[in-house]
Amino acid sequence: MRQFLPARTVGRRAIRAAALALILAACGGGPGDAPPTAAERASLAVVEAGTGEPPEAAVAAIRRAVDEALPALGKVFAGMPKQRFFVHVHASREALPEALAAHLQPDSPGFALLGRHQVHLVWGEMRRVGASLRGVVVHELVHELLDQFVAPHGARMPRWFHEGLAQTIAGDTYLGAREEDLVWRLAARTLPSFGDLRERFPTAETELRLAYAQSYSYVAWLERQYGLDALLRIAAAVDERTSFEHALVGRTGRTTLELEESWKDNLQHGSGATWRAALNQCFSLVMIAALPVLALALIRRLAADRRAAAKLERDEAAAAAAAAGAAPTDADQPRAPGD
Repeated sequence: MRQFLPARTVGRRAIRAAALALILAACGGGPGDAPPTAAERASLAVVEAGTGEPPEAAVAAIRRAVDEALPALGKVFAGMPKQRFFVHVHASREALPEALAAHLQPDSPGFALLGRHQVHLVWGEMRRVGASLRGVVVHELVHELLDQFVAPHGARMPRWFHEGLAQTIAGDTYLGAREEDLVWRLAARTLPSFGDLRERFPTAETELRLAYAQSYSYVAWLERQYGLDALLRIAAAVDERTSFEHALVGRTGRTTLELEESWKDNLQHGSGATWRAALNQCFSLVMIAALPVLALALIRRLAADRRAAAKLERDEAAAAAAAAGAAPTDADQPRAPGD
């Protein structure tokens, strides 16, 4: 998950970055002249303990995961990172300061603050939702590296592309997102367009999970159709006058409507999501159909238990009565002389 700084802050950063680039160019050098080595890239990612005193073993595990992921991601994103960024490991959601907690979505193990070069991972949430350590680390690193890759135009990247690319490269979805959940919305014609998702990415839990699933499904389909390198070239073509959508149409030669309709056709007929959704529904229907049988079996079992309990009580009462009848009476007791 990623969050952006306000546009004015990003604009000031962009101006400063452009001025720095001009100064470096005048001096005969620039950040693009010599891509950082793998060791230099690793030194640019600083992993440290955040709030709530997270376990040292957790911080060390995340540091290893970052070190392992960066070399491969550096090749994908043309030598990124080139700017230092921080990975803060927090103990739990409750330990987050209010300002940071506002960015952590329900069932999300982390988020990236783009423009600030910060990644925040919450160890307690990672364990609670059973998230893959590598998947979470790669997902959030993709947000940061993509933001650096398209600088200074990071704020013009649509949220759906950010989330879809992060899930595709990580090979793992967020928030339990599933393509099967999209099939019913597609049939009911209630899926939002990607233009709608650009304008308003949902925040309500159910709609947010569907938006993650839709973003992942579309970007994964684009990656299979055109390749990851082509998608990144499209992202790099974004500037003040060119939106991501316009760059996508220009590179593919297909309109936005044609691309979305082709993706929907694949989702419905080529992805297997329809069959998976139908199987899940059939399983649910079978369970519902089995409820009367299970209820009857339970009633019979309870009745049998009651009969067994009643028989046990009768047997115990009979045994007690027999024992009382065999016991000696006062008349049978021997008497002492004079009684």
